[in-house]
Amino acid sequence: MAGTSKRSNGPEPRALARATRDELGRFERLLPRRPGIGGAVACLVILVVVMNLIHSEVDNFWGRSAEVVGPLIIVIWIYVWFKRVRGGLYLFSEGFVDVAGGRVVSVAWSEITSIEAEVWYFSISLIPIGVSSAYKVAFTERKTGHHNEWTLNTTYYNVHELAKLMSKRSRIPVTGNTNPYY
Repeated sequence: MAGTSKRSNGPEPRALARATRDELGRFERLLPRRPGIGGAVACLVILVVVMNLIHSEVDNFWGRSAEVVGPLIIVIWIYVWFKRVRGGLYLFSEGFVDVAGGRVVSVAWSEITSIEAEVWYFSISLIPIGVSSAYKVAFTERKTGHHNEWTLNTTYYNVHELAKLMSKRSRIPVTGNTNPYY
């Protein structure tokens, strides 16, 4: 249909151009991002506060400021959210390309020097309420020799399986705490 934006089966042009430039081989699949719940909750709280201020007709500087700035924050957050979720991690036979908003990162499997797991536990008064994990992928660029790090976090679906796949293809073991429930 005209005017709809549907994901295609192939990589977006920026990802394909970067993969071609860096000789990453044939495209295999897209690993999309998922929206973050934390940002959605924060946006909802701002919306509730602004609607309450509008409803109660607070007529002072802070009330009017919240009525103007609140919706602006929400609109900016929605724009950033859509830009971020539209990208993804494109897997190629010889590496990957990560596209998020204006950022494009490409890494060949042979450039990866380490994959380190990090886990954070969240609790309230010693009662566990959540766990989050990320993987730091360190790599050395072939052309420039610069050392960089790229973080693979839970914005990707099944981040643990993705880290295992990167480890297998790069032949670099995952170090650190690889069990987020330990």
